[in-house]
Amino acid sequence: MRSRTIPIIRFRDALVVSIQIELSDQLVLDLKEDIASELARTSAHGLVIEVSGVDLVDSFIARALRDIAQVARLMGTETIVAGLDPGMAITLVEMGMTMRGVRTALNLDTAMDVLEALAREADEVEFDIHQMDQADASTIEPWIAKLGTKLS
Repeated sequence: MRSRTIPIIRFRDALVVSIQIELSDQLVLDLKEDIASELARTSAHGLVIEVSGVDLVDSFIARALRDIAQVARLMGTETIVAGLDPGMAITLVEMGMTMRGVRTALNLDTAMDVLEALAREADEVEFDIHQMDQADASTIEPWIAKLGTKLS
């Protein structure tokens, strides 16, 4: 079993990955696996990948960050990449790398604030659904029944 080079820290309901070393392709692949394993183990609702210690983000690393965010989203976790410096951001744009579906933040503090705001929004939606009264439920039930017969 290999040892983990980049620590993955549980903080509140999120995993925080602060990358402070130069990334090789193998290290990025290992990190992707490690994060997916930790998400499955912890059921964290947020993931922050903090990259202020990274000097160079090439297309492989950018794609890997995007892939990690997509894997996390499929596992029910919101991802924020924090700490991109202006030079990295410009390079990504010049390379045509879209980080579609990946939220970004200037720093770790802002990323945690965003995750907390997203968690509050999710709680409000869940609360609204549970507050649906019986009249609303009886209005929806015929639609659900029709949908069920169309799917069968």
